[in-house]
Order: sequence, then structure tokens, then C-alpha cells
Amino acid sequence: MVRKRLLLLLKPFDLCLSHELAALPSSNRRKALQPIRDVDMVITIGGDGTLLQASHFLDNSIPVLGVNSDPTRPEEVEEFSEVFDATRSTGYLCAATVNNFEQMLEGILENRFEPSELARMAVSLNSKLISTSALNDVLLAHPCPSVVSRFSFRITQNGEPLSNLLHSRSSGLRVSTAAGSTAAMLSAGGSAMPILSKELQYMVREPILPDPNSHLMHGFVKSDETMDITWFCREGLLYIDGSHVVHSVQHGDTIELSSKAPTLKVYLPPHCYPTMYDTEV
Repeated sequence: MVRKRLLLLLKPFDLCLSHELAALPSSNRRKALQPIRDVDMVITIGGDGTLLQASHFLDNSIPVLGVNSDPTRPEEVEEFSEVFDATRSTGYLCAATVNNFEQMLEGILENRFEPSELARMAVSLNSKLISTSALNDVLLAHPCPSVVSRFSFRITQNGEPLSNLLHSRSSGLRVSTAAGSTAAMLSAGGSAMPILSKELQYMVREPILPDPNSHLMHGFVKSDETMDITWFCREGLLYIDGSHVVHSVQHGDTIELSSKAPTLKVYLPPHCYPTMYDTEV
């Protein structure tokens, strides 16, 4: 069997947020942001959050296998449902658990399983590309959740507008990839997308007052389109994949979102893509 160089990342592993990186000397900042290289595969042990963190250090050449280290146990849910919430890690993107890890790893090393390529979201702030691509979603909101967020947005293609400029007063804006559409987006009333879709889905959160364009406050951005946003509050925060990466935004800042980021190779579980495996694991 051919030898493979594997990198194991266990929850939690060190990760500096963008505002923490900004306080570091430039030499230390470069060291903290070193991408993962010179390995054949990354194995994350934790849950979807651990895999999301790892994705920020991976390009599209190294596949990742997620291991859900704490999956929900149905017998516990049944026993304790009247006492507390006994559900554990969802692990939606994790193809392995302790029960099938050996089988999964063996199948990968024997080239019986192939990784799927998941779309990631490219994020630009004031026309400058942010180095971290979003695997899950992006949330744009005021730092205080009780303060109204004011912003405008439209969909463009090759710099030309495809929609009218829409103005929003709301609690913010969430934009997800296909992989992230089954998380907060679905909980907020959005729709689950095919896991290999290259489109983005957006939803204005809790828009204020009826608007003639209210039907456009939830929609999709095609793979060859861009969502252009202008922020009109004194301050705001741009969250990439939850609280993992955070950028500050100010009045007049522009944000561009598209699915033009490099994809991520992930070994997906059967419930994401049932035809991926030729044998059950």
C-alpha cells in the first residue's frame, strides 16, 4: 500500500481570528496564517466546526475527512428528552465516526472513495479579496443584535446589474453556500440546496415594514453572478463561517460575495450524496 502523509486536527486547535491577527507584528501574522501544505489528506476530529476551521487553511488540492467525535446517541435522546436536550454534534459534513473510521480510511487509501468538490464563497471588502473563503456562510450585521442594520444590495454579472438596488432595514443579511444551506439558513426558513450546487442563497434577516420588493429579500446568486452590498451603519461586523473569522465594516463599505472561490475537496457521508460510495460503510 502506498504511504500517505496524513495531518490530524483535533478539536479544539489553535486558530487566530482576524481581529487578533491584526494586533500581531507582521512577521508573527504571516506565521499564524500559514496554509496547510505537504500532506496528502487532512483528518479533522470533532464536528462540522472543526472541519470549517480546517477549511480556512486548505486550498483545493488537499482533501479533508471529517470525523464526528461526539455523534448523537438515539438511546440517550429517548431516555432524557423530558429532562434536557441530549442531542450532540450534528456532523453533517463528517463522513466518519469511531464506528466506521477504519473502513472509511481503508477505502480512501485504496482509492475506492473519492472526495467531492464543495463550492466556497469568495468575500471581498472594498474591492480587496479576503484571504479566507467561506465554506458555510457569511453573516453581515450590527455588533449589537438589537440595533437595526441598514444596507443596500443588488445582483450583478460581469459588473452589470441584474436587479434593482434593494434597500434593507433589518437585523442583517445571511448568505450561504450549498454546504451551509442546511444550517442557519434552513432554520431561518431558507431551503436546503443540493450539496454540490455552485449557487449561493441569501436571506435578509427580519426585514422591517412591508416593502414592494419583499419577495426579493430571499433568493439565489448563480455561479456566474455576484452579490454587491453597501453598508450604511456607523459600524458592523462581517462573520465568515460563524465566529471563526470576523471583519469590521463601516459606513460606506462595500462587500462583494460570489462562488468564485477555490472549491474544497471533502469526503462526504452518504446522506449528502448517496451515489458517492460503491459499498456501504
